Amino acid sequence: MKFYTNNKLKNVEERKGTATININENIQGKFSGEIIKKGSQVVVSGRQLETLWDVIDDGNCEWDMIVDQDDMNRDCFTLSYTEDYTNFNIDSVNC
Repeated sequence: MKFYTNNKLKNVEERKGTATININENIQGKFSGEIIKKGSQVVVSGRQLETLWDVIDDGNCEWDMIVDQDDMNRDCFTLSYTEDYTNFNIDSVNC
């Protein structure tokens, strides 16, 4: 399944300025309880993409990624990129 930090990119082929990450374990939304299942992808864009690069540059962070669930609702999903534990990896970068 594919998720987006900005649903406006959902049906757009040209996703310049985004990255796609793979989720390596089930992660639960902090507010809705929705699960992003292991093997899902998230297209990350905008400020969320900048935060992703900051997290990777730091090399030892947790990050609450905000994902659009639909046009009206968003939720936070905690991603970890630490020395001992990482629950995602980068699939592609769209320059």
